[in-house]
Amino acid sequence: MKYIDHLKELRKRILLSFFVLIVSFCIFLYYASFVGEILSKPLFDLFDDSDKKRMIFTALPEVFVSNLKIALFSAFLTSFPFLISQVVLFIYPALYKKEKKIFIPTFFLIPVLFICGILFAYFFLIPIIWDFFLSFENFLQGSVPVELESKYSEYMKLTMYLLFASGLSFEFPILLFVLSKVGIVDYETLKTKRKYFFIGIIVFSAIFTPPDVISQIGIAIPLIIFYEFSILLIKLTKKNN
Repeated sequence: MKYIDHLKELRKRILLSFFVLIVSFCIFLYYASFVGEILSKPLFDLFDDSDKKRMIFTALPEVFVSNLKIALFSAFLTSFPFLISQVVLFIYPALYKKEKKIFIPTFFLIPVLFICGILFAYFFLIPIIWDFFLSFENFLQGSVPVELESKYSEYMKLTMYLLFASGLSFEFPILLFVLSKVGIVDYETLKTKRKYFFIGIIVFSAIFTPPDVISQIGIAIPLIIFYEFSILLIKLTKKNN
């Protein structure tokens, strides 16, 4: 295939991926309120009083803009596997047989692990973080009345932020595995420089999570587990090679 043909092929796949993203965005924009209810469930499940299961907004365009962000976030999640498939189909002819056995399954694991990270955050991490934050509602009870009035835009922004950070953290094994295969890192480096990688994990958790210990630990612990798993995986594949 000529160079210009490669560019045409790349252009076609980019346009196709963009089209899928736009269609998904339009669909989720129509159902934005339904997606908003799903994102609100981890918080509302912590309330016994049904009167507290509500949110407020303080600016006229706030809900509309937030729904746009929800639709874009949801569209990205649903079109992400399709985007990965287009990348795989584009680079597949250029790979050697040995490379296809290694990298093709790895590419298809990317959306799987990303979705697993989102599910981990939604069903486990976020309920723990929200419960921790809500505990401060009664912290000063009796001296200063404190009651939660959750703002719609801030809640949705924080929830999607945590979901994305968790999904991104679950890609850590893929990153280390690919880096090892291209020769940037190796088993010995990962083993002997473990403490420096752990510091990097802590920094990542501090940057991509809210400024509280619970959420930072909730992201850091899976990353450390993935790091150790990646070392073991790289060691096993090295022996097989």
